[in-house]
Amino acid sequence: MSNVKAAISVLWCLFAVVSGSYYFVLTNDVQNLEKELAQINRDIEKDIRDIHILEADWSELNNPERLKTLAAQYISLDFIKPEQIINYSALPLDGEVIGPSSMFAKNSKDLRRLVSSER
Repeated sequence: MSNVKAAISVLWCLFAVVSGSYYFVLTNDVQNLEKELAQINRDIEKDIRDIHILEADWSELNNPERLKTLAAQYISLDFIKPEQIINYSALPLDGEVIGPSSMFAKNSKDLRRLVSSER
């Protein structure tokens, strides 16, 4: 009878050690996951702040008045002159070789000739 009591006592002690070890491992895993979750939440908050900053920068950079000033300062665009518009028939077809002087206008007189030319 004492052997049975000793065996039951050993089993209960073994069960207590195994369940205690499992509890320790489980709590350690939970703490690691909570740290990871906290880090992810901090990263999300940082990304949200960065997005707000980038949106503010974007709205400032795309200000129409600013773009108009920069375009006037750095891009010298003029209005299209009528001589710059040509007929579709004056454009080369696919695979057609363009002659060095026949398709390019050197002055407005040549451009008028190209515009009025028919193929």
